[in-house]
Amino acid sequence: MLDSCEGLTELDLSHCQLTDQLLLPLITHLHKVQVLDLSHNQITDASTDVLLQLLSINPSIDCVRSEEEQTKELEVEMLEIQAAASSIDDSEVKPGPNTPDINPKDVKKLPSSFIPEVKNECAQIFYRFKCPGSGLFHCILTGLVFDMTREAELLYKIIQWDESVLQPAGKMAAGPLFDIKCCEDAVRQLHFPHCVKTQEALLSDGLLSVAHFTDDAMSFIKPLKITDTHVIVDNPHLSAFGLVLDFLMGIWNKQVKGQVLLFLSPPNHAKQTQNINVLLLPRNIPMTEVSKHHQPSHFILVPSACNLIKNTTYTVHCPVANKIQPKRAEFDMEFGPNYSPTFVIRLPMNTDEVTLTIRDQTDTEVWEHEADLTDHLPFSADGRIPAEKIMVMLLDILEDLNDEEFKKFKWHLKTEVWNNISPIKENYLSKADRNDTVDLMVQTYEITGAVQVMENILKTICRNDLVKKLSTLRH
Repeated sequence: MLDSCEGLTELDLSHCQLTDQLLLPLITHLHKVQVLDLSHNQITDASTDVLLQLLSINPSIDCVRSEEEQTKELEVEMLEIQAAASSIDDSEVKPGPNTPDINPKDVKKLPSSFIPEVKNECAQIFYRFKCPGSGLFHCILTGLVFDMTREAELLYKIIQWDESVLQPAGKMAAGPLFDIKCCEDAVRQLHFPHCVKTQEALLSDGLLSVAHFTDDAMSFIKPLKITDTHVIVDNPHLSAFGLVLDFLMGIWNKQVKGQVLLFLSPPNHAKQTQNINVLLLPRNIPMTEVSKHHQPSHFILVPSACNLIKNTTYTVHCPVANKIQPKRAEFDMEFGPNYSPTFVIRLPMNTDEVTLTIRDQTDTEVWEHEADLTDHLPFSADGRIPAEKIMVMLLDILEDLNDEEFKKFKWHLKTEVWNNISPIKENYLSKADRNDTVDLMVQTYEITGAVQVMENILKTICRNDLVKKLSTLRH
């Protein structure tokens, strides 16, 4: 019927209780529609991806969905496409050379999370993982996502940027520089974690790109897509890759996604003091790379996310501190090789809890938390947080829940907000087993958030015995 409606340019499908199963059969019949309202339905990001493929064929389509469905990425892309597109006659619209055939059944799945084998040799961390087959694979430790065509072994590490090479090209580093090795044609695409506000990155053409280094040259790859968390590019040839920002466009006076990391140093018994090292960093710097510089300190488990502005001066406040050095410090977009403390807070020894507040130069609070100094995660021998141990423990705890308790756990999980991160969507949880649930928690909240979220829900369902079991991870 939709195909026979020649004059149909606007279609309101809001409040229709549409699900993926109901929407997907309609997608291939929407080629004549220019304004499509899908707000207030139950449509997942997977169907959104298929719909975006349709939009790449007919860029005159505009689409509306509700904010509650968390589709800012879609909304921004609609605005970009609508602004760039002129009126296109239906007979003139043809798929581009890189546009795949649209199959309603071809729905992208969530990436499979993995923890790579890690080796620390001479202060250099090496990551290794054998992908079992084709698909998307998300490295928990670095944030990288690999789109694989087949089974293959990945070898990668983070190496030092040479800013003197970037500056003449008008670029600056916007993420770690990854040296990636794998057999030929096994990696289809690479997804690099970024720290730029997504709307700004999408609407500023050329702001973000990926620097690609070969033996004798440097080139810049234009992103295929920019999501809330990642920049996606095709893989021309594996070597060294890293996100860069256009220096002239810059991000001056604009917020980026940052993180506040706390490390508790061993006590100084002679002076009866202990130090907290506070680091203000871009959010796409892996913890593994930071922690190797802070042994034998302990990582304090706190919500780390905050928004920071490059070259802005910040101060840290702690009522019980003996001394804070320096009094103020600038936040800079630096990506190694060293990660020194932004602030050092000296405390009386045996201080159990402190309230830390970070303020900008206008005295506006940008981050605050009551930190439990007895609630910390030790490092393993290679200098990283033992993510494998944490994930195994999370799974082990879920195995201790009976079926009814596990059902309640997932019910609470779909409403659990942590650190301003939205809950896991109900349709992802509905058929998730215990293994899938751990993967979803880590993908959504990352390792530290997954631990805190599990603790919150276990308390809610009155399994304090498992809360106590979970706490053994931290001591």
